[in-house]
Amino acid sequence: MKVTLDLPDLQDVVRDAVESAITDRQTKLFGWKYYTLKETAELLQVKVSTLLDKRMPFLNEIEYSQSGKLFWFSKKSVEDFISNRSIRRYKR
Repeated sequence: MKVTLDLPDLQDVVRDAVESAITDRQTKLFGWKYYTLKETAELLQVKVSTLLDKRMPFLNEIEYSQSGKLFWFSKKSVEDFISNRSIRRYKR
């Protein structure tokens, strides 16, 4: 006994389902109010260890929350810090 099944629009249906799932996921991610530790370090162009160093001003000036070893940095706070940051040059 041999059964043949023909679904001509299956590829289109699967493609539409995947595209809608990706779009839904992106809107959830854009609505998220926090950056991870790695994302924040990349935005500030510093190493993760430098970002977490207590002697540096990052942790004093950026709002963050910590749960164990996980750090979440507020997007608004990080973006404000980047926009208000000034680069100082020192003469030797």
